[in-house]
Amino acid sequence: MPEVKLVNVTKRYGRIIANDHINLTIKDGEYVSVIGPSGCGKTTLIKSIAGIIKPDEGEIYIDGRLVNDLPIEERGVGYVFQNIALFPHMTVWDNVVYGPKVRCLPPEETRALALEMLEMIKLSARSDAYPSELSGGTQQKTAVARALISRARLLLLDEPLGALDVKVRTELRYELRRLVKDLKLTALHVTHDQEEAMSISDRVVVMRKGRIVEAGSPIDLYLRPKNIFTANFVGEANFLRGIVVQINGENSVIEIRGGLKLVAESKGWKVGDPVVVAFRPEFASIEMKEHLNRLSGKIVDVLYSGSIIRIIIELDNGDRVVVKKALRFEEPQFKTGEKITINIPPQNILVYPYPKEGLERALALE
Repeated sequence: MPEVKLVNVTKRYGRIIANDHINLTIKDGEYVSVIGPSGCGKTTLIKSIAGIIKPDEGEIYIDGRLVNDLPIEERGVGYVFQNIALFPHMTVWDNVVYGPKVRCLPPEETRALALEMLEMIKLSARSDAYPSELSGGTQQKTAVARALISRARLLLLDEPLGALDVKVRTELRYELRRLVKDLKLTALHVTHDQEEAMSISDRVVVMRKGRIVEAGSPIDLYLRPKNIFTANFVGEANFLRGIVVQINGENSVIEIRGGLKLVAESKGWKVGDPVVVAFRPEFASIEMKEHLNRLSGKIVDVLYSGSIIRIIIELDNGDRVVVKKALRFEEPQFKTGEKITINIPPQNILVYPYPKEGLERALALE
C-alpha cells in the first residue's frame, strides 16, 4: 500500500496557475477524495500523480520514490477516467485482460488474474458481453477491473461516476470503497459530487483556485469547518454579518443586523471584532426547546425535495435564511407568508472573522 506525498507541486498554463504549491500526503490504505469548484485544479492534481501531466515545480513521491520523471507505466497506478474508456469491439474479458497481454504476462497468470478480478467485482457471468450490451455502471466496473488487474496498489479515480445516473452512481460508490478496502489499496478520488466524497472517504480535500483550502474527515469538514469557504462549499450554510458585543466565558454574544443577538460557543474573540455567523439549515429548530437564539420572520418560500422540506425565511431584520426539516405526515404544511420563529442552539453556530475581501468574494466559487 503506497503512501503518496506531494511537496510544493505547481503547474501553470500560461498565466493560469492550475496547482499552486500543493502539499499533501495520502497515507497507506487511505481513501481520499478531492472536491472543489470547476477549474480549481482537481484533475490537474490527479493527472500529475499519474504522470499524464508533468508539474513545473515540486516533487511527487509514491511509496517514498520520487516519480517526477518516471513514465506512467512504471508508477504502479491504476487510473479510471470519467468517460468510460473501454474498447467497444472487445468483450468484458478481453478488455480486462488487455493490460496483462500487452505486458506479455504468461497466459495462465493472465487468466488467473482476470478470473479473480471479475469475481471480485461480480462480473463473471457477463465476461462474454460487449460494452454496448452493458449498463453504464457495469461498464465502469469493467474499467475499474482493467485498472486493478495490473496489481496496482494506488488507484486514481478521475470523476469515475460522473457519467452515470444518480441511482447507479450511488450504488457504485460504495462498491468502489469496498474494493479499495478489500484489496488494501490507496485511493485518490476526484469528484464534483460532495455527497459522494463525504459518504465514502476517510478524508476529504477541498480545493479552490489551485490551492488546498482545507483537508479533514468528512464529519469534521461538515460540523466544524475551519475555513469559511469550506463551510459554504461543503453542504449548505446560512451566513449573517455581525459584531462581537460581549464575552461570557467560552461563549460569545454577537449582534447581527437589526440589533438581534446570538450566543455562540466560540472563544478567542474580543469585543468589537467584526465576524460572520454561520449555521447549517438542518440545525435550526422550529420546535422551541431553548430560550437562546430565537429569530423571528416570515416564510417566503417552501420547497419539497424528497423527504426534506426547505423553508426560506425572511427574518425581521431583512436577512434571509434557509431551514431544513424532515417531512412528516402528521405535521401541518408550512405556508408562504406565515410568521415563524426558529431557534439555533449555541453549539451549532460557527463564527469566522469577517473576510478582508468581503463576504461575497470569500464565498465565491470562482
